Amino acid sequence: QDDIAGELKRKLADLMARGEANADAACRALKLSRRTLQRRLKAEKTSFQKVLKEVRAELAVNYLRDARLKSIEVAMLLGYSNISTFTTAFKSWYNLPPAEYRQKVLAIS
Repeated sequence: QDDIAGELKRKLADLMARGEANADAACRALKLSRRTLQRRLKAEKTSFQKVLKEVRAELAVNYLRDARLKSIEVAMLLGYSNISTFTTAFKSWYNLPPAEYRQKVLAIS
């Protein structure tokens, strides 16, 4: 068996760019039923939501490194409907708000 979580991560990154980062779109892309995906992820001790969160967290820092992107654009690219939801999520991942993270990262580079 392949690493389904890793495969799902790659598919979600592609789907997110098209604004389709949801379980149904991921199942279609992976050619799996929702139940099969859920079962295989459980076997790897993870879930769709956990993998989606990891992908968003990784992409968020990549997007924030691009000074041309506004925070609201980053939020939308990650599938958040508003900036406050994105900010709350980002703080939970990195213990600081996106604007502060961006200032620190861009100051270094």
